[in-house]
Amino acid sequence: MTDKIDQNLLNIFSQLPGCWGCKDNDSIFVFANQEYGKIIGVDHHLDCIGRSDFDMPSPTAECAEAFRVQDQQVMDSGKRMKILDIHPYSDGNWRAHLFTKTPWKNEDNKTVGTIFSGIELKDTAILEVGHWICRAAGLDPRQQASFNLDLNQSNIILNTRESEVLFLLLYGKKPQYIARVLNVSVKTVENYVLKLREKFHANSKNELIDLALDNGFGSHIPESMLTRQLSVILKE
Repeated sequence: MTDKIDQNLLNIFSQLPGCWGCKDNDSIFVFANQEYGKIIGVDHHLDCIGRSDFDMPSPTAECAEAFRVQDQQVMDSGKRMKILDIHPYSDGNWRAHLFTKTPWKNEDNKTVGTIFSGIELKDTAILEVGHWICRAAGLDPRQQASFNLDLNQSNIILNTRESEVLFLLLYGKKPQYIARVLNVSVKTVENYVLKLREKFHANSKNELIDLALDNGFGSHIPESMLTRQLSVILKE
């Protein structure tokens, strides 16, 4: 496949930021850029070509079936999908990425695979930035002039389970899903939501989410969640 692509284009593709590539309709890699090849553990990023996620020299292979199902959903629906991925990679380090999977269409507008792109969630939280942009957009010019983003002002202390529940709530997951991921009952999750509302003095779940983002929790990934692999489909 790569011999059909202009080498100058390949060089440009490889320099684009983030992890990205494309797979065919059998979830076989057709291309992956340098950053993705590095974290997945291949000697050269083009070594990904012809492999599936099952064949990668990375612990992420344990989630290969989930990745394949996601690819199929994207191709069947014709719609893009956002995914939060938390995995250990070939170097042994855990990382959290926000991936977008998009249908890959040919010149006849036929879906022939998927295109994926992802950025690592470090100090920058896209969710939180989006929240503050929305907040700023609703302010008048005088307020915008003194608009300040202070993500370290919170003195709200959460225990491990509260942090996990809040994290998944912020990414749009429902109690049933959170219960399944955390291996607890739905009632237990609902009780944690009530405790979180008390701590944030929130009158509703939506207000809880707003207040949590106001207090900088959108940029906090609980350390306890960096111990087990997750590939969570996020709502648009």
